[in-house]
Amino acid sequence: MRKIVFKTIFITLGVVLILAISAFGILSFAAPKTMMSFSASLGLDAISGDYAYQEYRRSGDLDYLAYAFEVAAQEGRPDAAAERFEEFYENEGFTDYCKAQDETDLGEDIPKLTYRSYACSLGAEVSYVIAETEEEKLEVYTFALSETSGDFQPNNPLCSLVRAASEAGDAAFCKTILGNMQKEQKFNALREQASLEDSEYTEGYELYLETIELLEEAANE
Repeated sequence: MRKIVFKTIFITLGVVLILAISAFGILSFAAPKTMMSFSASLGLDAISGDYAYQEYRRSGDLDYLAYAFEVAAQEGRPDAAAERFEEFYENEGFTDYCKAQDETDLGEDIPKLTYRSYACSLGAEVSYVIAETEEEKLEVYTFALSETSGDFQPNNPLCSLVRAASEAGDAAFCKTILGNMQKEQKFNALREQASLEDSEYTEGYELYLETIELLEEAANE
């Protein structure tokens, strides 16, 4: 009799488990937005980001793609982050989306800067991490340079790339960036401040000098 009871219990638990797994799978497929919020509430950010990406694929809403990209970058998943950033950056709505986000508070841990600069900085970092050849790294440099203004605003993509390469101990690439930055025409007007007094330097020029110094240190290690 006891064996029959235990057998019935195990069968019932098995059926319940199968139904629960099936329901979870159906919900994941049919309602990724709901699962995204649920995962985030449990602190499962990486999973939440994956559900957000699924929701983007369903709805085409860039809010979900942006979230999926940012979470992947912050969770140390450069391959997923780089893939999502490329899709985000190449979307025809990217520019307008970035402008709209400039009116929102990005959070306490995010420096005050344009959303485009923030997104492109993250994009440059993860793209550098997954780059396997010097040619691919140069492509990342070209991208970061294109998204960095001539007045070298703080928290720009080029600074983020330099920091990533320096922290990685990539002396060869830092030397390449150094040579390119020192002759880059975009920064000609900025370099003209060299003849001024320190007190007359713009914030951008001071940051430029700090970046050059960091590259010189990293290139010589």
